[in-house]
Amino acid sequence: MELQTILVYLVVFMAVAYLVLKFVFPKTLSFLGGKKGGNACGDDDCKCH
Repeated sequence: MELQTILVYLVVFMAVAYLVLKFVFPKTLSFLGGKKGGNACGDDDCKCH
């Protein structure tokens, strides 16, 4: 195979993997990204957002 074909397959695979993580396993993706869920204000619910 040519290098360009391998790179195209690699990019397509990474895009599909990202979409699967984003829509099928959203908590896994937020864990890998370092986000702490939806609590932007902390433990208390300040209703600021």
